[in-house]
Amino acid sequence: MGGCHMEQNRQNTVSSPSIAKTLGQAVSLIGACILFLLMVWGQGKWPLGAFSINNLTNAEIMELVGTSQYSPPAAFLENNLWSTLGQTLHIPFVNPVSMMQSQLPNLPFPISDSGAQGQTSLFAYLPAWQSQTHKIALGWIPYESPAQTIQLISANPGITVISPSWLTLTNQYGDVQSQVEQPVIDYAHNRHIQVWAMVNNQFNGTLTHSLLTSVTAKNNFIQQVAQIASHAHLNGINVDFENLQTQDRTLFSQFIGELHAVLKPLGVQVSVDVTPDIAFLQNDAAYFHAGLAANADYVIVMAYDEHWAADPQPGPVADVPWVTQSVNDLLNTGVPAGKLILGVPFYARFWHVYPDGSVSSQAVASYAVTSILTAHHAKSTWLPTLGVAYARYPRTNGYEEVWYETSNTEQQKLAMVNEDGLAGVAIWSLSLSNTHTWQTLMQAMSQSVL
Repeated sequence: MGGCHMEQNRQNTVSSPSIAKTLGQAVSLIGACILFLLMVWGQGKWPLGAFSINNLTNAEIMELVGTSQYSPPAAFLENNLWSTLGQTLHIPFVNPVSMMQSQLPNLPFPISDSGAQGQTSLFAYLPAWQSQTHKIALGWIPYESPAQTIQLISANPGITVISPSWLTLTNQYGDVQSQVEQPVIDYAHNRHIQVWAMVNNQFNGTLTHSLLTSVTAKNNFIQQVAQIASHAHLNGINVDFENLQTQDRTLFSQFIGELHAVLKPLGVQVSVDVTPDIAFLQNDAAYFHAGLAANADYVIVMAYDEHWAADPQPGPVADVPWVTQSVNDLLNTGVPAGKLILGVPFYARFWHVYPDGSVSSQAVASYAVTSILTAHHAKSTWLPTLGVAYARYPRTNGYEEVWYETSNTEQQKLAMVNEDGLAGVAIWSLSLSNTHTWQTLMQAMSQSVL
């Protein structure tokens, strides 16, 4: 994507350049264009190689001294030959990090260090936010008993959609295991809350490939899901098929379209979960997501695990620049804002850094962060460039550190939802919330519409 485009500058006084100067500019331009074509033809291997070296260097520094000044690795791309060439020739999308960060919303409230002094809830006044914006507020719920699920709904007022993990693709023939709980559906409907049952593929790409390549298996799956949805009076199906094989992307988009065609006449909406699409000079995933958006009612971007459980480099779960880039990358490549729902995590990761530089991590519910830091007498620092708080404390065998979200973090994300016209937010997950966490998130949502 891209080409050599020159912007013509108009000046009040135009002078005739010398022949030598003109030839020099022409040679420079031709050379720049050749370099650009080589970069595209070579699939960007030079900057990606340097990108990897930069990551390794940062990791080595982290292992030696540790740091709270984490910056997204892609920041390297802001100051290299490729970036300079793109800025000179005005080639679009060569510096996506700066482009995305420049689109952070202008917030109507200050971001202060006070946000780092304690973990605050994510949705403190969700009803006010939802009533003013009329956006979706979805809460995923891992499988629980009916009583436990109802308790989670009751403890989190303001939710407009619940998505319990009730359906599972069980085999290559397209059979679906159902754990639908009718008392939960009745309870939700009586409170004007929609129910979008989640169907998962057991994180099994091979199993999914077998489904997608068999017409019989696909039809069996779709008919079973439709029968379950109709019988239980579900409002929607949330498709959470993860670890898909790259070769199956087109088949999966077609599959979502076929599922939607059957469920739409039943009044059942289809949403599909996707991971962020951030890859330098690689747009295949972007077009895949746009195709899904065309075939589904909603696309939910799981904007978390920026640093995952086995990541060798500690860092935030979902800092604001990374989430902003994730959202804008999808919007800029064909996913309509009105179909995009932003996934928000209700957890942080505590990273243990050992003396030899190795690391391990543990996911902790957001509401538990403050008590852990208090127990270790750890002082938090607000990191304005990332929009998260950071804390570090010594342990017998190394030290532990955590990047975590505060109400300030959530206000920035929700302002993005409002200003970009996204369809709403989805929370992973309600089982990780408590009353304090939920109330503060509600407060953030209320402030985001001021």
